[in-house]
Amino acid sequence: MVRAGLITLLLACQSGADTAASGSPAETSLVTSVATTSSGTDTVSRAAIQLALPLSAPELFDLVIGVDHDPVEQDDGIYQLICADYLGRSFPHCYDEHKGSDYILIGGFEVMDAGSAEVVAAAAGTVVAIEDGHYDRCHGSLETGDVDCDGHEMIANSVIIEHATRHRTLYWHLMKDSVAVAEGQEVEAGEHLGWVGSSGRSSMPHLHLELQDAGGVVIDPYAGPESQGETYWCEQGDEDGLPGGC
Repeated sequence: MVRAGLITLLLACQSGADTAASGSPAETSLVTSVATTSSGTDTVSRAAIQLALPLSAPELFDLVIGVDHDPVEQDDGIYQLICADYLGRSFPHCYDEHKGSDYILIGGFEVMDAGSAEVVAAAAGTVVAIEDGHYDRCHGSLETGDVDCDGHEMIANSVIIEHATRHRTLYWHLMKDSVAVAEGQEVEAGEHLGWVGSSGRSSMPHLHLELQDAGGVVIDPYAGPESQGETYWCEQGDEDGLPGGC
């Protein structure tokens, strides 16, 4: 969930979550396999579920703001920049208490208005919840130092998918009236879900992707020294790139 204050303004100045889950904890089995990255082929541990980038046009994204692994909840203001992503990097690779991976749309509202970018399922599963019909032009406000939805309710258009492993993926901040799936629907990896927007507590158009285990605990899909040894991506890619497909 995007924190109020300075951080929303810093993100808004770069042109380029709420969470929900239910169920009981389930054991995650790990296997060892070969993972391909842009820098070569390495043997890594893989989690039981493997994800593909949930965006069909990766060229429209060049900034990823990831999960914060710093256990200390910072004060507001400049302290919100104190964080550690999966590699131990600070802002803009993360910000304090961030619980997902934000993929920032290059060009912001102009690109969104021109057609935006397609959001697709990161893995096969069942749609367990959707939210749609809410204002999708929320933005950072210089006046208040917070997110402003121009008087509209701050509710994100979203999709939640439960997978065979009982993990869930959450897709947040979608465009109004763009959700293309229904609760209970079975989807395949790469299936169209909606379009990138800026609904809910969002300072600019982006996709907030969140991975949770069966108990609702947030997992960073990226393997690294600050997260965990196993990757949840089919192709994690290098530290400055985007994940690939499966």
